[in-house]
Amino acid sequence: MQLDFTRAITPGTDRARRLTSTTSTAGSAPKPRRRKKVVAPHWERGYRSHFYRNERGDKLGEVRLSERGDIPVVYHWAAGNYSGAEGSLAHARARVEETIGFGMRQLSLF
Repeated sequence: MQLDFTRAITPGTDRARRLTSTTSTAGSAPKPRRRKKVVAPHWERGYRSHFYRNERGDKLGEVRLSERGDIPVVYHWAAGNYSGAEGSLAHARARVEETIGFGMRQLSLF
């Protein structure tokens, strides 16, 4: 008597085929979900002021130019409970960004 190995490997009935196909897909790892991209805060330019806003549009900080006629020209910045004055726009923006970044981190206790 000769054995038929091809028949033993492949399922014979339709129901057996469906069961084998579902178990092979159920055993595989599920695809990971894509995470939403975190939108970083951005600067919104204005005529005499710039605002630092988050993805929802809430104002996190601001930089304002000194009043017309004031000498020397100074950039006043404010973020949270902190404020100050800087000589250049780049430095004032940096102060706002580091203040916001400082407030969003939990500092270590020790």
